Amino acid sequence: MSNFISYLRSIDFFGAPLVQHIDRDQSIYKSIFGGIMTLLICSASLSYAIWVIYQWQTNQYSPKISSSVYVSNFELLDLNYDVIKFYYWRSDEGMIDPFEQKVLLPLITYTENYSFSDKIVLEISNQTTPFGSRYIIPKMKLGQTNFNGILMTTSEMYIQIVKCSPELLKEGEQCASEEITNQFYSQQLNTIVAELQYKQLDSKDGSITSSVQELLIQLEESNCYTLNTYIQSNFYEIKNSFLFGSPEYFEFVNGALIQPQTNSVQYCKQAYGDETYALLYIGIKGNQVKTIFEYPNGGDLLANIGSIVSILFMVRHVIVFLNSYHLNEKIVHDVISFYYPQFSQLKIYKNWKRDITKVYLQNQELDLKKFIAFYQNIKQKIEQKLTFVNLLYEISRVYILIRANKLKCEIKKSHLIGLRLEHLELNNFPLEPSPRSCCSSREIEEQTLNDEDITILSLYERQIQAKNPFPDEEADLINFYDINKIKQ
Repeated sequence: MSNFISYLRSIDFFGAPLVQHIDRDQSIYKSIFGGIMTLLICSASLSYAIWVIYQWQTNQYSPKISSSVYVSNFELLDLNYDVIKFYYWRSDEGMIDPFEQKVLLPLITYTENYSFSDKIVLEISNQTTPFGSRYIIPKMKLGQTNFNGILMTTSEMYIQIVKCSPELLKEGEQCASEEITNQFYSQQLNTIVAELQYKQLDSKDGSITSSVQELLIQLEESNCYTLNTYIQSNFYEIKNSFLFGSPEYFEFVNGALIQPQTNSVQYCKQAYGDETYALLYIGIKGNQVKTIFEYPNGGDLLANIGSIVSILFMVRHVIVFLNSYHLNEKIVHDVISFYYPQFSQLKIYKNWKRDITKVYLQNQELDLKKFIAFYQNIKQKIEQKLTFVNLLYEISRVYILIRANKLKCEIKKSHLIGLRLEHLELNNFPLEPSPRSCCSSREIEEQTLNDEDITILSLYERQIQAKNPFPDEEADLINFYDINKIKQ
């Protein structure tokens, strides 16, 4: 069991080291300059972190964007809006609109499995253009199927602009007269404008934006103008979670490949069964563009913040170096003061290069050259004295000095003695001398260890003695302590 407990102790990497105090106030040397720099660095780091988070919240970081060709099945393609609408462009209010005057009729037909459905006359909507014309809005209907691994169109849309025929009109309606028809064809710039409505995602914040592409279709009495339009879509994958979460997917119509062609009216009539002057074919391609928007996540923000904070904290190495320098100077000065008590009273002036320029002792200027020579000599000795090996050496020399005056058995007895706690008992009695003792009670009391022995050589005791100095010894009792006593 003891071996197991020892093993547990050996693998503990949470062990706390013993931190020795430099003095009673601090265990790690800290300076005012280090405190100021700590406040500056921490404030700058926190401010930058808040700034980065603010920029992320306000979508000021551009996402990583990648694109590739994507074979879509159009399950997510959004067609629930007016993808296409067209109107007759009137440059003058007096021009004849062929759709309102029933000169021409717009027809729509779909293909289902490569066969045409019934033709339907498109109604004029209530939406008006900036030119005063009204839009004609067909319903988009497209479809795809996968045949032997190849995506193929199964539903296509044809919009025909044909000559008005009574068979295509509702009851009570009639086609334009020949005079109006001739007047229409004599107009300049007879043009139909088809608008393709596109949608896309704004990379800044992922919002949906719209745009319009206009297709111009010319109308002539002798020609059939054809536009083969292949719609393209864009598949979006949005990765905008902060840490975890699934991406969002969108698909929108965002372009078209157009193949214009001009045929005779006779050719279009033979092909589509009506006297056709314009044809708009709309299909869709299987190969689309896939765009991935990857917005910065929590890890990216922390990496961004951490890189700048790391640069800021490089100043820490300079501060640690300066603190180490001042700590070494402080300890050397303190130890010198142990041997030269007046050293702490010196006023030492240095320039920006840390060179000593003036030294005063009790308002009296000292010889600079002599002091520098003295200081360098004593500093070198103190630095050698503070080495760990030298400390052990001095302890061993103290043992030799004690051993010169004490027997081994007396030194061994030191392990058995210590301070007593009997003074904490309610009923304590003064020690009486034993019958075999030749010492008086006063002598025994002087030799008994007490609380004062703990600090008798401490710096704390030295500070007390500085406040309450011992009286000078009589002249005939001059000894070692009187000879070397420093008056402060």
